[in-house]
Amino acid sequence: MLLGKLCRLTYEQISVVFNLWLQGAVLTLSAILPAAMAIVRLCRGFAISRLLLASFLVLYALFYIWAFLRMLSRYHLPFNRAFYRCVHDLQKLARKWHTTYQMVNLLIFVVAFLLLLALNIGLCYWMC
Repeated sequence: MLLGKLCRLTYEQISVVFNLWLQGAVLTLSAILPAAMAIVRLCRGFAISRLLLASFLVLYALFYIWAFLRMLSRYHLPFNRAFYRCVHDLQKLARKWHTTYQMVNLLIFVVAFLLLLALNIGLCYWMC
């Protein structure tokens, strides 16, 4: 709420901007970095194993880009519509998973986000 007040955003707006758009952008960029590193390594010296690795990581990055664009398409402005569409989707998942909206929210926007970010950072370190 403090961040929302500082940025002059409502709860709905801050949820859309930070939880959806910003987190999605961070994950997408973190998935592009290993692919870029693999391409640089491939340029330093061609080997079939480097080509396969670079190809896999480029496909991995393209998947993130595709998912991010789909998310932006689904949760676009106006803010209130994007927020309530996300709430509706989380409630639908909660019913399907036999849990609460809050648990689904926590699993996706905290646990899954941190795990995917850690995986992408790990791929970057592995590529070094």
